[in-house]
Amino acid sequence: MVDMTITFNNLVKSFNGRIIFENISGKINDGDRIGIIGINGVGKTTLVKILTGKEEVDEGKISYSHDRLTFGYLTQFAEFSEKTTVYEELFKSGIEDINSSCNVDKYIRRVRKILLDMGFTEKTMNKETCKLSGGEKTKLSICKVILEDPDVLFLDEPTNHLDMESIKCLEEFLNSIKKTIVVISHDREFLDNTVNKIFEMNKNEIREYSGNYSKYKLQKENERKNQQREYDKQEREIRHLKEVINDRKTWYASAHRAAGQNDFLRSKAKKHAKVMKAKERQLERLENNKVKRPSVDILAAFDCINKVKQEDRRLPEYIIKVNNINKSFGNRVLLKNASFNIKIGDKAALMGGNGIGKTTLIKMLLGKECIDSGEVYINPSLKIAYFSQELEELNYSNSILDEMLTTGASVQAARLLLGCLLFRGEDVFKKIEVLSMGEKCRAAFGKLILSGADMLILDEPTNYMDIISREKIEEVIEKYEGTILFVSHDRYFIKRTSNRILEIENSGVSSYEGNYEYYLKQKEELRNQKNKINYVNIRDEIRRLECEIAFISGKLDDSKISYEEREELNNRFLQTAKQINEFKRIIS
Repeated sequence: MVDMTITFNNLVKSFNGRIIFENISGKINDGDRIGIIGINGVGKTTLVKILTGKEEVDEGKISYSHDRLTFGYLTQFAEFSEKTTVYEELFKSGIEDINSSCNVDKYIRRVRKILLDMGFTEKTMNKETCKLSGGEKTKLSICKVILEDPDVLFLDEPTNHLDMESIKCLEEFLNSIKKTIVVISHDREFLDNTVNKIFEMNKNEIREYSGNYSKYKLQKENERKNQQREYDKQEREIRHLKEVINDRKTWYASAHRAAGQNDFLRSKAKKHAKVMKAKERQLERLENNKVKRPSVDILAAFDCINKVKQEDRRLPEYIIKVNNINKSFGNRVLLKNASFNIKIGDKAALMGGNGIGKTTLIKMLLGKECIDSGEVYINPSLKIAYFSQELEELNYSNSILDEMLTTGASVQAARLLLGCLLFRGEDVFKKIEVLSMGEKCRAAFGKLILSGADMLILDEPTNYMDIISREKIEEVIEKYEGTILFVSHDRYFIKRTSNRILEIENSGVSSYEGNYEYYLKQKEELRNQKNKINYVNIRDEIRRLECEIAFISGKLDDSKISYEEREELNNRFLQTAKQINEFKRIIS
């Protein structure tokens, strides 16, 4: 079969007279694993819908290498039949093409394997789709797309609603299949682990970069440095030419007057005039083809970020102490004898699977949820600011700037911080009610920073944000000198901002006194230790069973035993030998 290619040139798309993008061109090759990135609203999802034939393009041309090219498309919003189980939903999605009982058996095995590979258990396979969590719905949608066995797999925000274990499972799954993949994602760690090419999309072009997201960032930084060097070099040359031209203009004016009717001096002045004209043309060419000055990011506003530090609030080392707290909902135990402390200056990531109780724990710390038993101590002088996923702290009728000013911040401080968070110029006068979810999240975060809190508690602060917005939030958090406790599934965000990990597991809270890399190393060591202990136990069991085999063999050599006893001993011998072989297979 000929290698697959999709080529698109000069695509234009608009909605209600508003241009979404124009002059978009690119090429998808067989075996590519492409991550499409860009700010929210730039048209990434629209482009994918156009390439898969789900939407029409206004102008431009799309070429496919062959007519029978098939696409699998994962949308951001999962829809399933009512009153079907996970297994039934996946099974029925492709059964129409199965003819024989042999193929049905093969199909059943394939359905089960895909579900198991995506982390579904025997129990969750029989769960009704209407009772699935957001993450489970996303995983089932991915399974349905994979089952179609398309030539090209298009995934739109596949890690939405997934916890870390599910994301890792998806990464392993995608890396195990040999397919061309195009993925829209703001999850930088996911892009690092799954793609080999980045399409950076804006409204009038796609720029292609080889490698994963981290390699793309290095290339972008090198581009910026090279552009800055070229810009500085050109600016020096322009300044030099202007100085030469001004000098020659001055010289020519005085020399021409002094020459009078002297032909030699007049000839000399004309030569200088020609040189001056040549320099002016050179200057004109440079200015008509000027290297664009690289954009300079607004640095995080240190003074307004650390208003708390300037007020010199005195707090003890441990500002929150949690001792043996318990929390249940009916028969479901969330937390049992959970204990941990938070120190001043901690930037702690609270981790754990979906539904394990992270938001509930945060609400208990804030007094918004009752504990069943145990103790939560919070220093009475501690001022906490809370970012919830519902953004309930925002007044939607206010402008962005007015909402910031409710914290008591000055206009100058508010605008400075808003600039750091990508609200610039007239943007600050927009009503919060008209903002996108990502913009509302940035506004809510800015309000928290300006509140002068000693501690920020953040529940999924980067949800709905594009990569640029996430990186701006990270910059501000890095500058913030107060204490932070946050929930996030964004591993890249956790790596950059945390210096401590708290993990809810087995109804308790485990503390890792280091950053995300330290946490991963400790988890790996714990797994190795656990495996080592299991291996020791298995070897001990093998030795015990070998002793039992020897005892049975000795009894079988006794000619005085009855037929029934000999039969029983033979069965015990065979069963014990089978157990030994199984254990030896495990440790081989």
